[in-house]
Amino acid sequence: MEDVKVQIRSFLHKGEIDFYRAPGRINLIGEHTDYNGGLVLPGAIDRYMYFGFAMNNSGRITFHAMDLKESVSIPLGGYNKVEEEWANYLIGNLNVLSSKGYVFTGFECAFTSDIPVGAGMSSSSALECAFLVGVNDVFNLHLSNWDIVHNSHQSNHKFMGVRGGILDQFASIFSSPDELLMLNCDSHEFKKIDADFGDYSLLLINTNVKHNHVSSGYNDRVAECQSALNSIRQQNPDVSTLSDIWNIEDLDNIDFESTTVKNRAVFIANENRRVIELALALELGDYQRCGELLYQGHEGLSMRYEVSCPELDFLVQLLKDAPHVLGSRMMGGGFGGCTINLIHKNKVDAVRNHALIMYEQKFDIKPDFYQVRLSGGAGSF
Repeated sequence: MEDVKVQIRSFLHKGEIDFYRAPGRINLIGEHTDYNGGLVLPGAIDRYMYFGFAMNNSGRITFHAMDLKESVSIPLGGYNKVEEEWANYLIGNLNVLSSKGYVFTGFECAFTSDIPVGAGMSSSSALECAFLVGVNDVFNLHLSNWDIVHNSHQSNHKFMGVRGGILDQFASIFSSPDELLMLNCDSHEFKKIDADFGDYSLLLINTNVKHNHVSSGYNDRVAECQSALNSIRQQNPDVSTLSDIWNIEDLDNIDFESTTVKNRAVFIANENRRVIELALALELGDYQRCGELLYQGHEGLSMRYEVSCPELDFLVQLLKDAPHVLGSRMMGGGFGGCTINLIHKNKVDAVRNHALIMYEQKFDIKPDFYQVRLSGGAGSF
């Protein structure tokens, strides 16, 4: 921790610096349900976005991306998009705060991270949450944790053009060590679930296939789910979100725009049920059932929701045939990124070595591996 502070201090060259961090996250189950008002089961991990803030007594705000060796400076009040995509995540949040009447003075911030970018661990939300926690504290904005979640969510929708849900920001802000959070994304009610996994541990395998939610099919899935909801409402006007539908049979009599749109609705209904089942399995210590539900979730994401890719499918099938692996699935928005895998603690190295050889042989891409632990949410450090 001190090493990170030293790096940031040397970069800002300022006297008084305040330090903040926000974690990346995993989502054990409940994918693409968040923007459909459904259930998710995320938790923060022990990889972080680290920020340092210093006042600069000027009429400008300057951002330093230490790992990229890039800086962007904007005038106060000039919260418009710039060429550097990473800076827009920060500017977008200032844009939303400014629209609510918050006023800032000149400051600089520098950040560094050990969250891999594009791996499905939500480095972008960690970037936003660490920044907002810092801005909130430095300028005494009195934002609540939910205010921070919603500010980031609004920025993604209105400024970045990514029409996702609140899963990532929620996990980065609200998580506690050794726990997952079962969140209802419509009501915002959540429940803490103990998750030590017994003799098993979580290993993330990064396909190193990159994705971008703006240019990938992510927004297409949001639109298809909205189409499904519109069709359902024609017969059931009281339905408020796609996740209100739990019985697959209820979807058979709906006149959907296409089979593809129906498949999206079927996946969401099944995925919400899997969240409840997996949370119960965790509470009972039934890790075998947890693994079965992970495999089921991947099949749905690949076949009905169609957000997987050949590299992700290969890794899941490879580990499905491996002993001592209870479950595997793609994690995150899809089209690349990581698989999340539940593996016996004594066999993690063997599984890693096997996956490394077979994946590189198949795709001529070297995968990365991350053994992660569940951590606490954003704050000062």
